[in-house]
Formats: sequence, C-alpha cells, structure tokens
Amino acid sequence: MRATKVVCVLATTLLTTVVACGGPDEVTAAADAPVDLATLDVGNYPTEPRQVGAVANLDQGRFIEAERLGDFVPTPADIDPRFVHTNPSIASVFLDAEAALGKIMAVDRFAEAAPDFIGGFVSSAGTKPQNMGIDMVNAVMIFPDAQKATAAATALEELDFGYAPNNQRIEIPGYPGAIAHWQPDQQSIGSWFATGHLVIYTWFYDYLKIYLEKVDQQALLDLTRKSLDTIVGSVAKFTPTPSTELMSLQRDRDGMLGRTAPRPREDSWINPPGVYAGRTARHFLSDPESSAKMIDEFGIDLYANDGAEVYRARDIAAAEGVRDELGGLTRKFTASAAPKNLPSALCKEYIGRQKLAIRFYCSVSYDRYAAYVWSNQLLDAQQRVSAQYALLVNAA
Repeated sequence: MRATKVVCVLATTLLTTVVACGGPDEVTAAADAPVDLATLDVGNYPTEPRQVGAVANLDQGRFIEAERLGDFVPTPADIDPRFVHTNPSIASVFLDAEAALGKIMAVDRFAEAAPDFIGGFVSSAGTKPQNMGIDMVNAVMIFPDAQKATAAATALEELDFGYAPNNQRIEIPGYPGAIAHWQPDQQSIGSWFATGHLVIYTWFYDYLKIYLEKVDQQALLDLTRKSLDTIVGSVAKFTPTPSTELMSLQRDRDGMLGRTAPRPREDSWINPPGVYAGRTARHFLSDPESSAKMIDEFGIDLYANDGAEVYRARDIAAAEGVRDELGGLTRKFTASAAPKNLPSALCKEYIGRQKLAIRFYCSVSYDRYAAYVWSNQLLDAQQRVSAQYALLVNAA
C-alpha cells in the first residue's frame, strides 16, 4: 500500500453545522414574513427551478449510480464513534480513481486492473484533526456483476501489493474472502473485499504510531474487521442498476436538484451535483456529530448539493431550525449583514485559522426547505442566498 497521507488541495467550504440557541421545540410554527422577490438583489444568478431529467451521457449515469450507492455507505462514525474529523474537500463520489484514491492506493494501472468499474463512493474520517490520529477510508466500488467484482478485487490488491517491497499479505479475521496486506514497519493496512457487485477497499493509517515507530498488528486487524462488520451488511441493501440501463437513470429526486442553485463554473467541483437521503449528508459535512443531531431533530429526509446545499426538513418550523443551525455563530464565525430585503437570511464570516477556507456563508429557509450558500465575497454570498430563496419560492 502507499504510505502517504491524503492531502487537501482545494479551497475548503466550511459546511460545519453548529448548535444555535434553542432547540426544535423553541422554533416558532409560523413562517417568516412574505418577501417581495422583485426587491431582492440576486445578481446574475437564476431564480427559476430547473427541470432535471434523465442523464445525458454514460458518465452522468455512472455518477448517479455512485450517488445512489452513497445512501448505503456508513460514515466512519457509524463504524467507530472516534472517527469524527472529516475533510469535505476529499471527493466522495468518483469515476477517476486517481482523484479519489491516488494518495492511498496504487492506481497507475487501475483501468487495466478494473476495466469494468462503474463508479464508487468514498467514506473517510480521522480520530483527530491535522493527521494526529488514525485515518479510516472505505471506498465502495460498483461492477457489473459479482464475477467482475471478485476479479477486480484480486487485481487491485495485486497492483497495490507490488507498490512497496516490504508489503506482506495478512488475513482478516471473519473474512476469508478479503485480500489484504500491510507493511510490518508501519501501522497501516489495506483490504479488498468483494461482495456481490461491489468491492470494498478499507484502509487504516495510524499517524501517531508511525511517528512513534510502534506497530500493533492486532489493532489494525480489529479495526478492519469492525469496519467490514458494519459496511458489508449496509451496502448489501443497495440494488445495483444493470449496466445496460445506466442511461435511464434520473438525475433528480423529488425535485430537490431542480430547486437547488446550479454550481457556477468558477466554483470548485469536488463532487458532482447530487441528491441523497438526509443522513447521507454527513459524508459531505465537516462535523458529522452536529450534523447527525440536526438531521434527526429536524426530520431531514433529503439533501441536495450543487451550487448550494438544500435540506428538506419535517415542516416549516423544522426548516427554520435548520436555517438557524447552519447560520449559527461560534468563536470561528462572526455575524455579517443579511441580504437586502431578506432579513430572515443569516450570514456570517469565517475568522478561524484554516487556510484556503471560504470566507462568507449564508443560510435561508422557505416552506420545508433550508439552504446554505458560500462565497469569498459578502455581496456575492448575499446575492446567492437571495437567488436561492427565490428558487425555493418559485419551486413551491
């Protein structure tokens, strides 16, 4: 396996949810006062919902299939509650193995080893921030059938095994079908396990033990088995789309993407636009603990991510609660002015120390929907959230 860490190279969008004053019981049941959309400053951003139909090409179909899979992939915190430090700048949905896995797995001949690969979903987190603990990565990859998945698992492990001369194969307790190896002088392990149409690649890397030059093989085996115990049963609930029907997949779900602002070309494209079950949002947010609490308390059942994030909550009051949490302040944020003629929107400025972090964020709600936008310019963030509000109103 490759003994290199995952590095974020893109500007970071801080999608951390925070707990605002009061809980869902304290949110008023009344909707915010009506807004005259004609008075909003929306810049050049669209305000009418889109009709998002079937995929336009095979790659879009592969992306949608990978997004469908994401609803069944546990987060690292579901596997072990210590793994709560996520990095939303790491791609979760991927077709390009180099972009998603190139820092942790040998992928120089990925296409040759896995020629029938359809798409994949990556779940990752660490026990501590800034490479001070253990990193966990689970990459679930889709193939046309079980035979091709098994062949790909074998070939991918063989490719990665040859990357370092001191790699040694190791058996995962309880999973005789898993193919795994580790480096005896490093606290790291990689495992490939084929199950049905899927291949689960599991990787652990203990920065602290490596720094201290300590090795604990049993700890690695226990973590890998614990991960597989959780993820195998969960992804078994996923029903793959036949590879011949990928072009029939729909890009939207319940009109969520249609009412979400499209992504400007100048924004970073880490993951493709997508719609997910509410709890799947935890994969994309930097604080899965607070996110899980928000999702459960406000009954979020759907989440869309494009040029904004849109959450569908239980009701109007719950959507306002989501807006308040997304727009809430902590010691890393200070309040910014609300957009002109949209006083219910909440805007804030990031004043923390994280490098490359986007500076301004705004949240808003309408009906059952709450939205979150970001920009490095306050006026642009205000225009984005105003346009997003108009989209929600016009889609009603």
